[in-house]
Amino acid sequence: MNISRKIEVEKLQNEKRELFDKDVLNILNGQAMYEEFKDQKLMGDSDCAPFNEAMCVNATTKQIFDKEFIKTRALGHHESVENYIKKVIDPLENLFNKEYKYMVLWFGEDMFCQMNLLTILSYLEQSRYDGKVFLNTFREDEFKVSQVELKLGNYDSVYGEVLVNHEKPSNELLPVMYQAINIYLDMLKENNAVVRYISKNNDLPTSELINKLFELFPTIGYGDSQYIELINKAR
Repeated sequence: MNISRKIEVEKLQNEKRELFDKDVLNILNGQAMYEEFKDQKLMGDSDCAPFNEAMCVNATTKQIFDKEFIKTRALGHHESVENYIKKVIDPLENLFNKEYKYMVLWFGEDMFCQMNLLTILSYLEQSRYDGKVFLNTFREDEFKVSQVELKLGNYDSVYGEVLVNHEKPSNELLPVMYQAINIYLDMLKENNAVVRYISKNNDLPTSELINKLFELFPTIGYGDSQYIELINKAR
């Protein structure tokens, strides 16, 4: 683990010890972060769960984590329902089955992370979660965590507007999420900036092209698989 990450988490522990207790669930943006935190035993007595999704691509449904959602998301990712459940739903078992005083959501500032965050916040509203929610947000390139307490109330309607209907949100949001939504909606356009760049540089080997895209579009937050799909479409 990057030593600066460890120092940053320990700093948070010193500042808010109650967020590392038994009645806390940390939801982390992905398996890699989950493994990192788990291996280092950084989270005290609290529980951790990864959200292994990429909500910024493919169709979704209004009701989160129900049968229709699972079927729709699995189809979009070209996965079987069984594999999707194993990868995405099973790791979230504690979210569905245990009660927590606090939820701590660890999501980066890029669009990929923010659309995952929006989905989790929407689910907390749908499930009528009544505890406190804290967001630990960070940039991937420098793990400086900014913590804020969030008030639930409008995220489910924003999720419906943005991720289901592909419309601009009608509610006020944190600037980082609002910016991410604009990027998400731009990426839905057929001739977006990424597609144009791929078309102009189609002669580059795929691995080199992916590296260039990582460098040029850090605020998107796509992984290899999302970029490979776009490259394959353009070729």
